[in-house]
Amino acid sequence: MEVQVSGMVASKDDIEWEPSFMRLSPSKINTYMKCPREFYYKYIAKIPEKKTIHLFRGTLVHQVLEDLFKKQFKSLTAWEKGAPRTWIQEQFETGWEEKIAKHKWLWEVHTKAEMDAMYLETEDILQNFVTSVNKKLTEMVKWKIYKNKYQAWNSVAPKYAEKWVKSKDYAIIGIVDAVCNDFDGGTTLLDYKTSKRYGAYLPEDYYRQLIIYAFLYTLEMGEMPKFVGVNYLRFDDTFFVKVTQSVLDEAKDLIKMVHNCLKEREEYEGRYEQVPQNLCKWCSFHKSNGGPCDAEVPKWQPKYKKKKESYSDIDPKLKGQIELEVQEQFPEFD
Repeated sequence: MEVQVSGMVASKDDIEWEPSFMRLSPSKINTYMKCPREFYYKYIAKIPEKKTIHLFRGTLVHQVLEDLFKKQFKSLTAWEKGAPRTWIQEQFETGWEEKIAKHKWLWEVHTKAEMDAMYLETEDILQNFVTSVNKKLTEMVKWKIYKNKYQAWNSVAPKYAEKWVKSKDYAIIGIVDAVCNDFDGGTTLLDYKTSKRYGAYLPEDYYRQLIIYAFLYTLEMGEMPKFVGVNYLRFDDTFFVKVTQSVLDEAKDLIKMVHNCLKEREEYEGRYEQVPQNLCKWCSFHKSNGGPCDAEVPKWQPKYKKKKESYSDIDPKLKGQIELEVQEQFPEFD
């Protein structure tokens, strides 16, 4: 038996299934997948954690970028007449004083050099975002992707700047940083990241977060987004996941799995196993940081030496032929 629910098909098992005692979020799920014992300390025992400037900085950046399109610059006219670079600088300086500088205890956790470096990094992230928007507005017209800046603005400016997505049936909630529409009417969900974590890959925890957003958005809006991506604000680079029914099913199964684990483990600490890993050194709950967890941090292991590959036996003409075939197949990307 199948039943249509908010644009998705729910099986009989889904309807009879019930969530656990806790409302989840992508962050909670990622914490559980990383280490169930850390999840227990953080969300069940609720042991206070040592807060760092990174938490406050992330909150500040997200708030400024939300207000940028949602409150201050709702149109291209407002953007071109409103001096967004000046506005975002004022918001940053005010926010830094109100949300970070006032916490004097942060100066006990971090050195002055660290605080000064974080100030400059955050300022650069926000200013670079404005630069990126201006660059896209100019170049998309210059390269004839759009006829004018007004059309380009509809592609650059998000449809929603921070959208809450939730499901009562699956007891989970999340916040999508930006919802954008392309020229074909397709929807893309974006999550902003301020961390230095970057590479030509998508980390598993980011992937889980993204597909959960796609699942919740589809449930709530009755529309499956085309893509969901993570935007590395430091580098103005975005990695995408193509959203399909199998991706949504994967997200649903993940949410149900964590709920089922919580129902099985309930609130007993011993049922939440430790997962010793190198990240334990930075965990607030580890004994090395004054916490209750006694997990032994694994000893460092040298990485294997990769054998150098040789392509001397391949005809150089073949490389040119392959490159030519690619250009013929995808000429629009030349």
